[in-house]
Amino acid sequence: MPEDRFNLLFHVWQSEQSILSRADQKAYTLLSVLGVFMVFFIAYYRLMEVNIFIVGMLTVYFASAAVTIYQLIRTIMPRFDSSATMKHPDDPPDPTYFGGIRLYESADHYFNFIRSLDSGDDRSIKFLSAQVYALAQINWTKNLHLRRGMMFFFAAISAELLMVLSTFIKMGLKQIQG
Repeated sequence: MPEDRFNLLFHVWQSEQSILSRADQKAYTLLSVLGVFMVFFIAYYRLMEVNIFIVGMLTVYFASAAVTIYQLIRTIMPRFDSSATMKHPDDPPDPTYFGGIRLYESADHYFNFIRSLDSGDDRSIKFLSAQVYALAQINWTKNLHLRRGMMFFFAAISAELLMVLSTFIKMGLKQIQG
């Protein structure tokens, strides 16, 4: 019976790790694409005539791009309240998380603690459950910032493409007229 609990926790832990990795990869990809579009924008900026539409879209573009970068950085490096996971002072450090593992005096002390846990020990389930819960909290934070970053990314790209489109329409009209 304890093995079933471990298998379930390991399955959930693996799933949370996968979601964590995908969120980071999406954020890196969006940052790269935004960078490419910024270079594209710089190439066409010199062709744009300043008018009220361009000024308005520039404002939307720069504000959206800045918020996108902020949100994607928050995706890659999320902050969360570690005080919510505070334990009793007599509890041993968390053996499933690098922050807890480093609190053991040596590798031998860590090994001895792990060996002292048996499959029927509820402490091991508690440690794994706390790790899965912490990963879920991180994933929730990462995905919240990723969704926000995506919304502002699309706003920035839309503003940029509207500016480029309006510039080419004006250039085309000038060629037709004369």
